Amino acid sequence: MRENMSLLADILTLLGAFFLGYIAGSIFPPLRRLLASLLRAPGEFTRGAKNVGERLRQAFKPSEDPLDRSGISGALAGAVSDVLTLRARHAEASFRKGMTAFDQGEYDLARREFSRAILWDSKRELKPMHVLAHLRLGWLDEERGALREAREHYQEAMRLDAENLTATVRLGMMCFRLGETGPAIFQFQRALELDPSDLDTHYYLYAIYRQAAMEREALEQLRILKAGEDAQTLARLFAHHGEDNLRLAHYTEASNDYELALQIDPAQGSLYMALGDLQYLQQQPRTALETWCRGLYTGYLDALAERVLSAAREVEDAWPVIQLVRDCAGQHPRDGKYDLLLSRLLRQVGEEAAGTRHLERAVELCPQLLDAQQELGDLYARLGREAEASATYHNGLKAALAQETTYRCRVCGYLTQEEQPRCFRCNRWGTFEHVSRAEAHARNAPVHNLLERASAVRASLSTFWSRVAGQLPSGD
Repeated sequence: MRENMSLLADILTLLGAFFLGYIAGSIFPPLRRLLASLLRAPGEFTRGAKNVGERLRQAFKPSEDPLDRSGISGALAGAVSDVLTLRARHAEASFRKGMTAFDQGEYDLARREFSRAILWDSKRELKPMHVLAHLRLGWLDEERGALREAREHYQEAMRLDAENLTATVRLGMMCFRLGETGPAIFQFQRALELDPSDLDTHYYLYAIYRQAAMEREALEQLRILKAGEDAQTLARLFAHHGEDNLRLAHYTEASNDYELALQIDPAQGSLYMALGDLQYLQQQPRTALETWCRGLYTGYLDALAERVLSAAREVEDAWPVIQLVRDCAGQHPRDGKYDLLLSRLLRQVGEEAAGTRHLERAVELCPQLLDAQQELGDLYARLGREAEASATYHNGLKAALAQETTYRCRVCGYLTQEEQPRCFRCNRWGTFEHVSRAEAHARNAPVHNLLERASAVRASLSTFWSRVAGQLPSGD
């Protein structure tokens, strides 16, 4: 019995040891992993804190690289960045709207959006945007005549960007227009330090010195302007500033600019037109007529002729104007447009016979002058010369048809009234060119002659072959 109890105790001991080993084997690996994770926890926490800190630093620090918003730390950094850049993003959006409105000519909207952009970015984090906004606002103030407000905007642009040439030049210009000669010269001298080759800056200094009666300094700037620049460039420069002064009603400065441009390039008819318009605005019609005729002497412009014809009605004695136009016609004896203008002026003063002669000469020299053909036909009709009137109208109709636009195939010469992608005669694509009817007929004449000769040769060969074939023996 005692031995049986000892055996049973041994068996229970073995079973207990087995179960204890099984339980220990099941629990120990997770416990080991837990202990290992606890040991690694400070490092993981440190790396997570570093990651969050890096994301937050990226959010606070302005950078062109996109912010990484992945994970919890990225989302947190993105939220912080959105809050911090809210005002800057609003400022950029308003600035873009202002630039679009400015380019489209919606100046009131542009002014509001530029001002809103400046208010949104009150800390001036976006300095280039502020500079451009102030330059645009200054220009808008210039246009409405608010020169002092414009000067403030240009000064602000210079405070943000001291090397900005545009702001420096415009600030000097505002000082000049406000009568502040000293500050204006100072700003333009600064502009020359930024860009010694800028022609506009030299022009402004020349204008200021001239207005201040500093003749030697003005001539020096003019000498610098003329050195190394071609006549057309200088003429465009002075014409541009003359137009600006004319728009601002600074008639004396505009007149000086146009005269100087004409001295540099006297062949520019548009300059005579602008100078004559300026003189006409100053209630000097006779001087304006002389200037316009000077332009006609260099070359015919319809705008000059229209001004001469209109202003000649306002002067008491038009004969000096008629004599000037006669001189122009003598300079260009083969241009019928001068005879047409001279005819109109003579008929205005009642010289119908002389006007008719010049009108006939205009039609003879330039049959394509449809106005001359019509006026001459009307004149013949009023005088009862029906046959001549009919012939003149017929010639005018032919001239009009000759000037009519048409389309011609460059390969085969086919004519059509409508441009087409393919020529149905020669089956070629993209060969039509836009020409006048007279030019098309002139180009087609050799083509038609060649076609006729080719047809004749083909007919001769066919006849010859028929004769030869008739002499050959039959194959039967």
